[in-house]
Amino acid sequence: MRILVVDDDAINRFLLINMLEQQGYLDTFEAEDGLVAVELAQRLKPDLVLLDVVMPKMDGHQVATILKKLTGDIYLPIIFITAVDDEESLAKCLEAGGDDFVSKPVNKVILTAKIRVHARTRLLSKKAAEQNKQLYFYQNSTEREHKIVEHIFANALSVDKSFTQYLDYCLNPASNFNGDLFLASASPTGGMYFLIGDFTGHGLASAIGALPVSQAFQTMSRKGLSLMEMAETINQTLLMLLPDDMFFAAAIVEINNTGKQIDVWNGGMPNLLLQDASGKIMKRLVSRHMSLGILEANEFESDTERYEMKFGDRLVAFSDGIVELENQNKDMLGDDGIENWLSGQPDISVQEIIGKATEYLGSIKRKDDITIVIFTSQPFEPMVHKYMASKIPIKIIIELDAEHIKLADPVVDLVNVMTNQLGLHSIHSDLFTVLSELYNNALEHGVLELDSALKQSEDGFFAYYALREEKLSVLTSARIIISAHYHPDEKTLAIRIIDSGTGFKHKHMLNLDNVEKSYGRGISLVKELSDSVTYGNNGNTVDVVFKI
Repeated sequence: MRILVVDDDAINRFLLINMLEQQGYLDTFEAEDGLVAVELAQRLKPDLVLLDVVMPKMDGHQVATILKKLTGDIYLPIIFITAVDDEESLAKCLEAGGDDFVSKPVNKVILTAKIRVHARTRLLSKKAAEQNKQLYFYQNSTEREHKIVEHIFANALSVDKSFTQYLDYCLNPASNFNGDLFLASASPTGGMYFLIGDFTGHGLASAIGALPVSQAFQTMSRKGLSLMEMAETINQTLLMLLPDDMFFAAAIVEINNTGKQIDVWNGGMPNLLLQDASGKIMKRLVSRHMSLGILEANEFESDTERYEMKFGDRLVAFSDGIVELENQNKDMLGDDGIENWLSGQPDISVQEIIGKATEYLGSIKRKDDITIVIFTSQPFEPMVHKYMASKIPIKIIIELDAEHIKLADPVVDLVNVMTNQLGLHSIHSDLFTVLSELYNNALEHGVLELDSALKQSEDGFFAYYALREEKLSVLTSARIIISAHYHPDEKTLAIRIIDSGTGFKHKHMLNLDNVEKSYGRGISLVKELSDSVTYGNNGNTVDVVFKI
Protein backbone atom coordinates (compact mmCIF):
# COMPACT_ATOMS: atom_id res chain seq x y z
CA MET A 1 0.00 0.00 0.00
CA ARG A 2 1.42 3.38 -1.04
CA ILE A 3 0.96 6.17 1.55
CA LEU A 4 1.72 9.87 1.11
CA VAL A 5 2.48 11.86 4.32
CA VAL A 6 1.98 15.61 3.98
CA ASP A 7 3.13 17.95 6.79
CA ASP A 8 5.25 21.11 6.88
CA ASP A 9 6.94 19.93 10.09
CA ALA A 10 9.83 17.54 9.35
CA ILE A 11 9.67 15.97 12.83
CA ASN A 12 5.97 15.16 12.42
CA ARG A 13 6.66 13.57 9.02
CA PHE A 14 9.51 11.51 10.53
CA LEU A 15 7.37 10.27 13.41
CA LEU A 16 4.44 9.34 11.14
CA ILE A 17 6.63 7.49 8.61
CA ASN A 18 8.43 5.64 11.41
CA MET A 19 5.08 4.66 12.92
CA LEU A 20 3.87 3.40 9.52
CA GLU A 21 7.00 1.38 8.86
CA GLN A 22 6.63 -0.34 12.25
CA GLN A 23 3.19 -1.50 11.08
CA GLY A 24 4.58 -2.86 7.82
CA TYR A 25 3.73 0.08 5.53
CA LEU A 26 7.10 0.49 3.81
CA ASP A 27 5.96 2.16 0.58
CA THR A 28 5.73 5.68 2.02
CA PHE A 29 6.51 9.13 0.64
CA GLU A 30 6.57 12.57 2.20
CA ALA A 31 5.78 16.13 1.11
CA GLU A 32 6.66 19.30 3.03
CA ASP A 33 3.84 21.44 1.62
CA GLY A 34 0.64 21.31 -0.42
CA LEU A 35 2.21 22.08 -3.79
CA VAL A 36 4.70 19.24 -3.47
CA ALA A 37 1.89 16.94 -2.29
CA VAL A 38 -0.21 17.56 -5.39
CA GLU A 39 2.79 17.00 -7.69
CA LEU A 40 3.75 13.75 -5.93
CA ALA A 41 0.16 12.51 -5.92
CA GLN A 42 -0.11 13.01 -9.68
CA ARG A 43 3.11 11.12 -10.26
CA LEU A 44 3.02 8.39 -7.60
CA LYS A 45 -0.77 7.79 -7.35
CA PRO A 46 -0.93 6.95 -3.62
CA ASP A 47 -3.51 4.63 -2.08
CA LEU A 48 -3.95 6.80 1.04
CA VAL A 49 -2.97 10.32 2.15
CA LEU A 50 -2.17 11.50 5.69
CA LEU A 51 -2.68 15.25 5.48
CA ASP A 52 -1.88 18.14 7.83
CA VAL A 53 -4.35 21.03 7.88
CA VAL A 54 -2.22 24.12 8.48
CA MET A 55 0.57 24.47 5.90
CA PRO A 56 2.24 27.27 3.92
CA LYS A 57 1.60 27.89 0.19
CA MET A 58 -1.46 25.57 0.14
CA ASP A 59 -3.37 24.35 3.20
CA GLY A 60 -4.77 20.86 3.72
CA HIS A 61 -8.31 21.81 2.72
CA GLN A 62 -7.12 23.02 -0.70
CA VAL A 63 -4.95 19.93 -1.19
CA ALA A 64 -7.81 17.57 -0.33
CA THR A 65 -10.15 19.25 -2.83
CA ILE A 66 -7.57 18.97 -5.64
CA LEU A 67 -6.65 15.35 -4.88
CA LYS A 68 -10.29 14.25 -4.90
CA LYS A 69 -10.77 15.77 -8.34
CA LEU A 70 -7.63 14.06 -9.65
CA THR A 71 -8.70 10.58 -8.53
CA GLY A 72 -12.07 10.66 -10.28
CA ASP A 73 -14.38 7.76 -9.46
CA ILE A 74 -11.80 5.70 -7.57
CA TYR A 75 -11.92 6.24 -3.81
CA LEU A 76 -8.78 7.91 -2.42
CA PRO A 77 -8.92 7.99 1.42
CA ILE A 78 -7.65 11.25 2.95
CA ILE A 79 -7.09 11.22 6.69
CA PHE A 80 -6.48 14.63 8.25
CA ILE A 81 -3.84 14.76 10.99
CA THR A 82 -4.93 17.76 13.01
CA ALA A 83 -4.44 19.42 16.38
CA VAL A 84 -7.83 21.13 16.22
CA ASP A 85 -10.75 19.37 17.82
CA ASP A 86 -13.67 21.77 17.55
CA GLU A 87 -16.67 20.56 15.55
CA GLU A 88 -16.59 23.44 13.05
CA SER A 89 -12.96 22.76 12.08
CA LEU A 90 -13.52 19.03 11.79
CA ALA A 91 -16.61 19.59 9.66
CA LYS A 92 -14.59 21.84 7.35
CA CYS A 93 -12.05 19.04 6.89
CA LEU A 94 -14.76 16.63 5.80
CA GLU A 95 -16.39 19.19 3.51
CA ALA A 96 -13.05 19.77 1.76
CA GLY A 97 -12.85 16.10 0.81
CA GLY A 98 -11.42 14.45 3.89
CA ASP A 99 -12.69 11.00 4.80
CA ASP A 100 -11.47 10.80 8.37
CA PHE A 101 -9.23 12.51 10.91
CA VAL A 102 -6.78 11.65 13.67
CA SER A 103 -5.95 14.08 16.45
CA LYS A 104 -2.41 15.07 17.40
CA PRO A 105 -0.54 13.60 19.17
CA VAL A 106 -1.20 10.57 16.97
CA ASN A 107 -2.24 7.33 18.63
CA LYS A 108 -0.56 4.49 16.70
CA VAL A 109 -3.33 1.95 17.35
CA ILE A 110 -6.12 4.29 16.22
CA LEU A 111 -4.19 5.40 13.12
CA THR A 112 -3.43 1.82 12.09
CA ALA A 113 -7.05 0.75 12.52
CA LYS A 114 -8.32 3.62 10.41
CA ILE A 115 -5.75 2.96 7.69
CA ARG A 116 -6.85 -0.68 7.45
CA VAL A 117 -10.55 0.25 7.20
CA HIS A 118 -9.96 2.80 4.45
CA ALA A 119 -7.54 0.49 2.64
CA ARG A 120 -10.28 -2.14 2.29
CA THR A 121 -12.66 0.49 0.92
CA ARG A 122 -9.98 1.69 -1.50
CA LEU A 123 -9.42 -1.87 -2.74
CA LEU A 124 -13.15 -2.45 -3.27
CA SER A 125 -13.39 0.87 -5.14
CA LYS A 126 -10.54 -0.07 -7.48
CA LYS A 127 -12.09 -3.47 -8.19
CA ALA A 128 -15.47 -1.89 -8.90
CA ALA A 129 -13.88 0.69 -11.21
CA GLU A 130 -12.04 -2.03 -13.14
CA GLN A 131 -15.19 -4.11 -13.45
CA ASN A 132 -17.15 -1.08 -14.65
CA LYS A 133 -14.41 -0.34 -17.17
CA GLN A 134 -14.46 -3.87 -18.52
CA LEU A 135 -18.25 -3.84 -18.61
CA TYR A 136 -18.23 -0.54 -20.51
CA PHE A 137 -15.88 -1.83 -23.19
CA TYR A 138 -17.68 -5.14 -23.36
CA GLN A 139 -20.96 -3.31 -23.92
CA ASN A 140 -19.39 -1.07 -26.56
CA SER A 141 -17.80 -4.03 -28.30
CA THR A 142 -21.03 -6.01 -28.15
CA GLU A 143 -23.02 -3.06 -29.45
CA ARG A 144 -20.64 -2.62 -32.36
CA GLU A 145 -20.75 -6.32 -33.19
CA HIS A 146 -24.55 -6.28 -33.01
CA LYS A 147 -24.70 -3.37 -35.43
CA ILE A 148 -22.51 -5.24 -37.89
CA VAL A 149 -24.58 -8.40 -37.53
CA GLU A 150 -27.83 -6.43 -37.87
CA HIS A 151 -26.49 -4.84 -41.04
CA ILE A 152 -25.49 -8.20 -42.50
CA PHE A 153 -28.86 -9.73 -41.64
CA ALA A 154 -30.80 -6.76 -42.98
CA ASN A 155 -29.12 -7.05 -46.37
CA ALA A 156 -28.72 -10.81 -46.58
CA LEU A 157 -32.37 -11.42 -45.74
CA SER A 158 -33.94 -8.46 -47.51
CA VAL A 159 -36.97 -9.10 -49.73
CA ASP A 160 -36.95 -7.90 -53.32
CA LYS A 161 -39.21 -4.83 -53.37
CA SER A 162 -40.63 -5.90 -56.73
CA PHE A 163 -42.73 -8.46 -54.83
CA THR A 164 -44.47 -5.97 -52.58
CA GLN A 165 -47.33 -5.41 -55.02
CA TYR A 166 -48.21 -9.09 -54.79
CA LEU A 167 -47.30 -9.81 -51.17
CA ASP A 168 -48.43 -8.02 -48.04
CA TYR A 169 -46.02 -9.01 -45.28
CA CYS A 170 -44.53 -8.02 -41.95
CA LEU A 171 -41.71 -9.38 -39.80
CA ASN A 172 -42.17 -8.23 -36.21
CA PRO A 173 -39.35 -9.52 -33.96
CA ALA A 174 -39.64 -9.73 -30.18
CA SER A 175 -35.97 -8.69 -29.85
CA ASN A 176 -33.22 -7.15 -32.03
CA PHE A 177 -32.81 -10.34 -34.00
CA ASN A 178 -35.61 -12.24 -35.64
CA GLY A 179 -36.02 -15.98 -35.20
CA ASP A 180 -38.70 -15.84 -37.86
CA LEU A 181 -37.72 -15.76 -41.52
CA PHE A 182 -39.42 -14.57 -44.68
CA LEU A 183 -37.83 -14.92 -48.14
CA ALA A 184 -39.21 -14.31 -51.62
CA SER A 185 -37.62 -14.84 -55.00
CA ALA A 186 -38.52 -14.93 -58.68
CA SER A 187 -38.74 -18.21 -60.53
CA PRO A 188 -36.99 -18.52 -63.93
CA THR A 189 -40.33 -19.68 -65.36
CA GLY A 190 -41.97 -16.36 -64.55
CA GLY A 191 -43.57 -17.29 -61.26
CA MET A 192 -42.30 -16.83 -57.74
CA TYR A 193 -41.36 -18.62 -54.54
CA PHE A 194 -41.66 -17.56 -50.93
CA LEU A 195 -40.66 -19.15 -47.64
CA ILE A 196 -41.93 -18.36 -44.16
CA GLY A 197 -40.25 -20.06 -41.23
CA ASP A 198 -39.61 -20.01 -37.52
CA PHE A 199 -36.44 -21.18 -35.78
CA THR A 200 -36.60 -22.54 -32.26
CA GLY A 201 -36.73 -19.63 -29.81
CA HIS A 202 -36.01 -16.05 -30.80
CA GLY A 203 -33.14 -13.55 -30.73
CA LEU A 204 -29.60 -13.86 -32.11
CA ALA A 205 -29.13 -17.58 -31.44
CA SER A 206 -32.25 -18.48 -33.41
CA ALA A 207 -31.43 -16.02 -36.20
CA ILE A 208 -28.01 -17.52 -37.00
CA GLY A 209 -29.51 -20.31 -39.11
CA ALA A 210 -31.25 -17.77 -41.32
CA LEU A 211 -28.13 -17.06 -43.39
CA PRO A 212 -27.53 -20.59 -44.76
CA VAL A 213 -31.29 -21.02 -45.34
CA SER A 214 -31.43 -17.75 -47.27
CA GLN A 215 -28.42 -18.66 -49.39
CA ALA A 216 -29.79 -22.10 -50.24
CA PHE A 217 -33.27 -20.74 -50.98
CA GLN A 218 -32.04 -17.97 -53.29
CA THR A 219 -29.70 -20.31 -55.16
CA MET A 220 -32.37 -22.95 -55.73
CA SER A 221 -34.97 -20.33 -56.70
CA ARG A 222 -32.75 -19.03 -59.47
CA LYS A 223 -32.37 -22.57 -60.75
CA GLY A 224 -36.13 -23.15 -60.66
CA LEU A 225 -35.92 -26.26 -58.47
CA SER A 226 -39.02 -27.96 -57.10
CA LEU A 227 -40.30 -27.49 -53.56
CA MET A 228 -39.35 -31.09 -52.85
CA GLU A 229 -35.72 -30.41 -53.76
CA MET A 230 -35.73 -27.17 -51.75
CA ALA A 231 -37.10 -28.83 -48.64
CA GLU A 232 -34.66 -31.72 -48.88
CA THR A 233 -31.64 -29.45 -49.42
CA ILE A 234 -32.50 -27.03 -46.60
CA ASN A 235 -33.22 -29.94 -44.26
CA GLN A 236 -29.82 -31.51 -44.96
CA THR A 237 -28.06 -28.15 -44.55
CA LEU A 238 -29.65 -27.48 -41.17
CA LEU A 239 -29.13 -31.06 -40.05
CA MET A 240 -25.39 -30.50 -40.34
CA LEU A 241 -25.35 -27.00 -38.80
CA LEU A 242 -27.92 -26.84 -36.01
CA PRO A 243 -27.50 -28.31 -32.51
CA ASP A 244 -29.75 -31.20 -31.55
CA ASP A 245 -32.18 -29.01 -29.60
CA MET A 246 -32.78 -26.57 -32.45
CA PHE A 247 -34.91 -26.89 -35.59
CA PHE A 248 -36.66 -24.82 -38.24
CA ALA A 249 -40.42 -24.94 -38.87
CA ALA A 250 -41.10 -23.72 -42.41
CA ALA A 251 -43.65 -23.46 -45.19
CA ILE A 252 -42.35 -23.15 -48.75
CA VAL A 253 -44.72 -21.92 -51.47
CA GLU A 254 -44.36 -21.84 -55.24
CA ILE A 255 -46.75 -19.74 -57.35
CA ASN A 256 -46.72 -20.41 -61.08
CA ASN A 257 -46.65 -17.72 -63.75
CA THR A 258 -50.46 -17.53 -63.98
CA GLY A 259 -50.68 -16.30 -60.38
CA LYS A 260 -53.37 -18.92 -59.72
CA GLN A 261 -51.65 -22.25 -59.08
CA ILE A 262 -49.82 -22.77 -55.79
CA ASP A 263 -47.73 -25.65 -54.47
CA VAL A 264 -47.11 -25.84 -50.71
CA TRP A 265 -44.71 -27.78 -48.49
CA ASN A 266 -45.54 -27.28 -44.79
CA GLY A 267 -43.29 -28.65 -42.08
CA GLY A 268 -44.23 -27.63 -38.55
CA MET A 269 -45.86 -24.27 -39.34
CA PRO A 270 -49.42 -23.23 -38.39
CA ASN A 271 -52.14 -23.82 -40.98
CA LEU A 272 -51.85 -21.77 -44.15
CA LEU A 273 -55.31 -20.37 -44.86
CA LEU A 274 -56.97 -20.01 -48.27
CA GLN A 275 -59.52 -17.24 -48.26
CA ASP A 276 -61.96 -16.45 -51.09
CA ALA A 277 -62.92 -13.01 -52.36
CA SER A 278 -65.73 -12.77 -49.78
CA GLY A 279 -63.41 -13.48 -46.86
CA LYS A 280 -64.53 -17.08 -46.29
CA ILE A 281 -61.88 -19.60 -45.20
CA MET A 282 -62.02 -22.23 -47.96
CA LYS A 283 -59.13 -24.51 -47.03
CA ARG A 284 -56.55 -25.06 -44.33
CA LEU A 285 -53.16 -26.25 -45.59
CA VAL A 286 -52.04 -28.09 -42.47
CA SER A 287 -48.54 -29.20 -41.60
CA ARG A 288 -47.93 -32.71 -43.00
CA HIS A 289 -44.22 -32.92 -42.26
CA MET A 290 -41.65 -32.58 -39.49
CA SER A 291 -39.75 -29.33 -39.10
CA LEU A 292 -36.48 -28.96 -40.99
CA GLY A 293 -33.19 -29.98 -39.38
CA ILE A 294 -34.54 -33.02 -37.49
CA LEU A 295 -34.84 -36.06 -39.80
CA GLU A 296 -32.11 -37.80 -41.75
CA ALA A 297 -32.43 -37.91 -45.54
CA ASN A 298 -33.81 -41.47 -45.54
CA GLU A 299 -36.60 -40.47 -43.12
CA PHE A 300 -37.46 -37.11 -44.67
CA GLU A 301 -40.73 -36.65 -46.57
CA SER A 302 -40.97 -33.93 -49.20
CA ASP A 303 -44.32 -34.39 -50.96
CA THR A 304 -46.32 -31.21 -51.61
CA GLU A 305 -49.92 -30.03 -51.95
CA ARG A 306 -51.31 -28.20 -54.98
CA TYR A 307 -54.28 -25.84 -55.08
CA GLU A 308 -55.90 -23.81 -57.83
CA MET A 309 -56.86 -20.27 -56.83
CA LYS A 310 -59.11 -17.70 -58.45
CA PHE A 311 -58.07 -14.11 -58.93
CA GLY A 312 -58.93 -12.31 -55.71
CA ASP A 313 -58.41 -15.38 -53.50
CA ARG A 314 -55.83 -14.96 -50.75
CA LEU A 315 -53.23 -17.24 -49.19
CA VAL A 316 -52.50 -16.25 -45.58
CA ALA A 317 -49.40 -17.60 -43.80
CA PHE A 318 -48.14 -16.74 -40.31
CA SER A 319 -45.75 -17.93 -37.62
CA ASP A 320 -46.89 -19.41 -34.31
CA GLY A 321 -45.95 -16.14 -32.57
CA ILE A 322 -49.43 -14.81 -33.33
CA VAL A 323 -51.30 -18.07 -32.70
CA GLU A 324 -49.74 -18.37 -29.24
CA LEU A 325 -50.46 -14.83 -28.10
CA GLU A 326 -51.72 -14.71 -24.50
CA ASN A 327 -53.72 -11.81 -23.08
CA GLN A 328 -53.90 -10.59 -19.50
CA ASN A 329 -56.26 -13.43 -18.61
CA LYS A 330 -53.80 -16.06 -19.90
CA ASP A 331 -56.18 -16.85 -22.78
CA MET A 332 -54.35 -18.00 -25.92
CA LEU A 333 -55.54 -16.57 -29.25
CA GLY A 334 -55.18 -19.93 -31.03
CA ASP A 335 -56.13 -20.92 -34.58
CA ASP A 336 -59.80 -20.05 -34.01
CA GLY A 337 -58.88 -16.54 -32.89
CA ILE A 338 -56.86 -15.67 -35.99
CA GLU A 339 -59.53 -17.21 -38.24
CA ASN A 340 -62.21 -15.09 -36.58
CA TRP A 341 -60.15 -11.98 -37.40
CA LEU A 342 -59.92 -13.05 -41.05
CA SER A 343 -63.44 -14.40 -41.65
CA GLY A 344 -65.58 -12.00 -43.61
CA GLN A 345 -62.61 -9.64 -43.97
CA PRO A 346 -61.29 -10.13 -47.53
CA ASP A 347 -59.37 -6.86 -47.47
CA ILE A 348 -57.80 -7.01 -44.01
CA SER A 349 -54.13 -6.03 -44.20
CA VAL A 350 -51.14 -7.40 -42.34
CA GLN A 351 -50.80 -4.15 -40.38
CA GLU A 352 -54.44 -4.37 -39.32
CA ILE A 353 -53.82 -7.91 -38.05
CA ILE A 354 -50.75 -6.67 -36.12
CA GLY A 355 -52.96 -3.94 -34.65
CA LYS A 356 -55.50 -6.54 -33.50
CA ALA A 357 -52.65 -8.55 -31.94
CA THR A 358 -51.41 -5.50 -30.04
CA GLU A 359 -54.93 -4.78 -28.80
CA TYR A 360 -55.35 -8.43 -27.76
CA LEU A 361 -52.14 -8.34 -25.70
CA GLY A 362 -53.03 -5.16 -23.86
CA SER A 363 -50.27 -4.36 -21.39
CA ILE A 364 -48.66 -7.81 -21.74
CA LYS A 365 -45.23 -7.83 -23.39
CA ARG A 366 -45.00 -10.07 -26.43
CA LYS A 367 -42.64 -13.05 -25.99
CA ASP A 368 -42.22 -14.37 -29.54
CA ASP A 369 -41.56 -13.13 -33.06
CA ILE A 370 -44.51 -12.60 -35.40
CA THR A 371 -44.42 -12.92 -39.18
CA ILE A 372 -47.46 -12.65 -41.46
CA VAL A 373 -47.57 -13.01 -45.26
CA ILE A 374 -50.62 -12.55 -47.50
CA PHE A 375 -50.56 -13.36 -51.22
CA THR A 376 -53.49 -12.18 -53.32
CA SER A 377 -54.01 -14.16 -56.51
CA GLN A 378 -53.72 -11.83 -59.49
CA PRO A 379 -52.03 -11.65 -62.91
CA PHE A 380 -48.42 -10.58 -62.60
CA GLU A 381 -45.64 -9.80 -64.96
CA PRO A 382 -42.77 -12.30 -65.20
CA MET A 383 -40.11 -11.41 -62.68
CA VAL A 384 -36.42 -11.82 -63.19
CA HIS A 385 -34.13 -12.37 -60.24
CA LYS A 386 -31.34 -10.18 -61.44
CA TYR A 387 -29.68 -6.93 -60.48
CA MET A 388 -28.58 -4.62 -63.27
CA ALA A 389 -25.47 -2.56 -62.60
CA SER A 390 -25.50 1.05 -63.75
CA LYS A 391 -24.12 1.79 -67.23
CA ILE A 392 -23.19 5.37 -66.30
CA PRO A 393 -19.76 6.22 -64.82
CA ILE A 394 -20.24 7.79 -61.40
CA LYS A 395 -17.82 9.29 -58.87
CA ILE A 396 -18.73 9.76 -55.22
CA ILE A 397 -16.59 11.79 -52.79
CA ILE A 398 -17.12 12.08 -49.03
CA GLU A 399 -14.92 14.45 -47.04
CA LEU A 400 -15.08 14.23 -43.24
CA ASP A 401 -13.64 16.71 -40.74
CA ALA A 402 -13.07 16.09 -37.02
CA GLU A 403 -16.68 16.80 -36.04
CA HIS A 404 -18.07 14.46 -38.73
CA ILE A 405 -15.61 11.74 -37.69
CA LYS A 406 -16.77 11.94 -34.07
CA LEU A 407 -20.41 12.06 -35.11
CA ALA A 408 -20.87 8.79 -37.00
CA ASP A 409 -19.37 5.93 -39.01
CA PRO A 410 -20.02 6.69 -42.71
CA VAL A 411 -19.46 3.15 -44.01
CA VAL A 412 -23.05 1.89 -43.85
CA ASP A 413 -24.44 4.93 -45.66
CA LEU A 414 -21.75 4.82 -48.34
CA VAL A 415 -22.22 1.10 -49.02
CA ASN A 416 -25.98 1.52 -49.28
CA VAL A 417 -25.57 4.36 -51.78
CA MET A 418 -23.19 2.36 -53.97
CA THR A 419 -25.22 -0.85 -53.93
CA ASN A 420 -28.63 0.75 -54.36
CA GLN A 421 -27.75 3.58 -56.73
CA LEU A 422 -25.16 1.75 -58.78
CA GLY A 423 -26.77 -1.69 -58.63
CA LEU A 424 -23.63 -3.26 -57.15
CA HIS A 425 -25.52 -5.81 -55.03
CA SER A 426 -23.21 -8.62 -56.09
CA ILE A 427 -20.32 -7.20 -54.03
CA HIS A 428 -22.37 -5.69 -51.20
CA SER A 429 -21.01 -7.90 -48.41
CA ASP A 430 -17.37 -7.71 -49.59
CA LEU A 431 -17.65 -3.95 -50.05
CA PHE A 432 -18.97 -3.45 -46.51
CA THR A 433 -16.20 -5.57 -44.97
CA VAL A 434 -13.41 -3.88 -46.94
CA LEU A 435 -14.62 -0.32 -46.35
CA SER A 436 -15.13 -0.98 -42.62
CA GLU A 437 -11.57 -2.28 -42.26
CA LEU A 438 -9.94 0.49 -44.28
CA TYR A 439 -11.92 3.29 -42.65
CA ASN A 440 -11.07 2.04 -39.16
CA ASN A 441 -7.39 1.77 -40.17
CA ALA A 442 -7.44 5.36 -41.44
CA LEU A 443 -9.12 6.57 -38.25
CA GLU A 444 -7.28 4.53 -35.64
CA HIS A 445 -3.78 4.21 -37.10
CA GLY A 446 -3.72 7.32 -39.27
CA VAL A 447 -5.68 10.07 -37.53
CA LEU A 448 -5.53 8.80 -33.92
CA GLU A 449 -2.05 7.23 -34.26
CA LEU A 450 -2.94 4.10 -32.30
CA ASP A 451 -0.58 1.13 -32.27
CA SER A 452 -2.30 -2.25 -32.74
CA ALA A 453 0.56 -3.94 -30.88
CA LEU A 454 -1.07 -2.64 -27.71
CA LYS A 455 -3.73 -5.36 -28.12
CA GLN A 456 -1.15 -8.09 -27.51
CA SER A 457 -0.98 -7.58 -23.74
CA GLU A 458 -3.41 -9.21 -21.33
CA ASP A 459 -5.39 -6.03 -20.81
CA GLY A 460 -4.45 -4.61 -24.17
CA PHE A 461 -7.88 -4.82 -25.75
CA PHE A 462 -9.47 -2.60 -23.12
CA ALA A 463 -6.48 -0.27 -23.02
CA TYR A 464 -6.55 0.11 -26.81
CA TYR A 465 -10.21 1.07 -27.00
CA ALA A 466 -9.96 3.27 -23.92
CA LEU A 467 -7.20 5.20 -25.61
CA ARG A 468 -9.23 5.26 -28.85
CA GLU A 469 -12.24 6.84 -27.12
CA GLU A 470 -10.01 9.29 -25.23
CA LYS A 471 -8.24 10.49 -28.37
CA LEU A 472 -11.45 10.64 -30.36
CA SER A 473 -13.19 12.76 -27.72
CA VAL A 474 -10.50 15.49 -27.88
CA LEU A 475 -10.00 15.37 -31.65
CA THR A 476 -10.18 18.91 -33.06
CA SER A 477 -8.38 18.76 -36.40
CA ALA A 478 -8.53 15.82 -38.81
CA ARG A 479 -9.65 14.83 -42.27
CA ILE A 480 -10.65 11.58 -43.96
CA ILE A 481 -11.60 11.59 -47.65
CA ILE A 482 -13.34 8.59 -49.24
CA SER A 483 -13.82 8.53 -53.00
CA ALA A 484 -15.48 5.81 -55.09
CA HIS A 485 -15.16 5.82 -58.87
CA TYR A 486 -17.34 3.42 -60.82
CA HIS A 487 -16.19 2.52 -64.37
CA PRO A 488 -18.95 0.58 -66.20
CA ASP A 489 -16.85 0.06 -69.35
CA GLU A 490 -14.01 -1.49 -67.35
CA LYS A 491 -16.47 -3.11 -64.92
CA THR A 492 -14.51 -1.87 -61.93
CA LEU A 493 -15.12 0.08 -58.75
CA ALA A 494 -12.06 2.01 -57.54
CA ILE A 495 -12.05 3.24 -53.95
CA ARG A 496 -9.51 5.62 -52.40
CA ILE A 497 -9.26 6.57 -48.72
CA ILE A 498 -6.99 9.43 -47.62
CA ASP A 499 -6.38 10.47 -44.03
CA SER A 500 -4.58 13.45 -42.52
CA GLY A 501 -2.55 11.41 -40.04
CA THR A 502 1.19 10.80 -39.92
CA GLY A 503 0.90 7.42 -41.61
CA PHE A 504 1.46 3.94 -40.22
CA LYS A 505 3.56 0.86 -40.84
CA HIS A 506 1.46 -0.86 -43.46
CA LYS A 507 4.08 -2.75 -45.42
CA HIS A 508 4.60 -5.62 -42.96
CA MET A 509 0.82 -5.97 -42.58
CA LEU A 510 0.48 -6.70 -46.28
CA ASN A 511 2.39 -9.94 -45.61
CA LEU A 512 -0.07 -12.82 -45.11
CA ASP A 513 2.20 -14.22 -42.38
CA ASN A 514 0.69 -11.66 -40.05
CA VAL A 515 -2.60 -13.54 -39.89
CA GLU A 516 -1.35 -15.48 -36.89
CA LYS A 517 -0.93 -12.31 -34.86
CA SER A 518 -3.60 -10.64 -32.80
CA TYR A 519 -3.53 -7.73 -35.20
CA GLY A 520 -2.85 -7.13 -38.88
CA ARG A 521 -5.38 -9.70 -40.11
CA GLY A 522 -7.72 -7.04 -41.46
CA ILE A 523 -5.47 -6.04 -44.34
CA SER A 524 -5.01 -9.68 -45.32
CA LEU A 525 -8.80 -9.99 -45.44
CA VAL A 526 -9.01 -6.86 -47.61
CA LYS A 527 -6.52 -8.41 -50.04
CA GLU A 528 -8.61 -11.58 -50.27
CA LEU A 529 -11.92 -9.78 -50.88
CA SER A 530 -10.73 -7.18 -53.39
CA ASP A 531 -8.80 -7.44 -56.64
CA SER A 532 -5.98 -5.07 -55.67
CA VAL A 533 -4.82 -3.10 -52.63
CA THR A 534 -2.17 -0.37 -52.90
CA TYR A 535 -0.83 1.90 -50.16
CA GLY A 536 0.91 5.20 -50.79
CA ASN A 537 1.97 8.41 -49.10
CA ASN A 538 3.45 6.62 -46.07
CA GLY A 539 0.22 4.73 -45.50
CA ASN A 540 -2.05 7.80 -45.59
CA THR A 541 -3.55 6.77 -48.91
CA VAL A 542 -4.97 3.38 -49.84
CA ASP A 543 -6.46 2.36 -53.19
CA VAL A 544 -8.71 -0.67 -53.58
CA VAL A 545 -10.19 -2.03 -56.80
CA PHE A 546 -13.17 -4.35 -57.19
CA LYS A 547 -14.01 -6.08 -60.45
CA ILE A 548 -17.77 -6.21 -60.98
